[in-house]
Amino acid sequence: MKLKNDFASFIFGNGCMACHRSGLPLDPWLCPDCQKELIRLAQAPRRPRPDVFCLYAMTPLTKELVHGLKYGNMSGLARYLVEMAFSETESREIFREWGRRLAFIPVPLHPARMRERGYNQAEKLAQALAACVGGVVVPALERKTFRVSQTKLSKSGRADNVAGAFVWNRRCRFPNFHIPVIVDDVFTTGATTSACLYALEKKNLAGFAKVCTLMNEESTTAKADFAADSAMEWNF
Repeated sequence: MKLKNDFASFIFGNGCMACHRSGLPLDPWLCPDCQKELIRLAQAPRRPRPDVFCLYAMTPLTKELVHGLKYGNMSGLARYLVEMAFSETESREIFREWGRRLAFIPVPLHPARMRERGYNQAEKLAQALAACVGGVVVPALERKTFRVSQTKLSKSGRADNVAGAFVWNRRCRFPNFHIPVIVDDVFTTGATTSACLYALEKKNLAGFAKVCTLMNEESTTAKADFAADSAMEWNF
């Protein structure tokens, strides 16, 4: 309910997406103070593992933005957040290290979730990354199963929940001489992206694959409270 109220306030009250204050100039998502804070966060991206790059740390501000991207029908936030991150040198340098030929692979949604949301936020992020740094978006994976949301599971519970969840998309032709980059919204324990890498192993792509996410949540118990996700349980 709070999210719906905040969304209505944002649309009808010209409120900042993060602090929800109204009557301030927006860019178009954030007020000047919140934009300044986001730029500060973009100057300190996270590297939780050598092959994992997260554009932002998870803070109250960035958590509000990822909520809007996932549950507020605000797909434009993906391009906005990526462009803000790449206005800073650190993010650009990381992708230069990875090379020029990058194939961005979004973590897929199950079709049931896709129908519910209308878009895959990871795909929107992959498109934004490809536009900012060059490269192509490759729908290389499919989601085979759909279980409880990851957000309130322990580290071991996450691994069990996503084991075997992703398979190679047989309709996909992976471009030659490209580095695969798995793209998701939030990196917590790495269970989801590890399951994606497992699916890439059969194509001999996992050994040099990278991972890029929007946010890094350090908690291994995944305390990020995405209630809309965890309220549903599906099994197929």
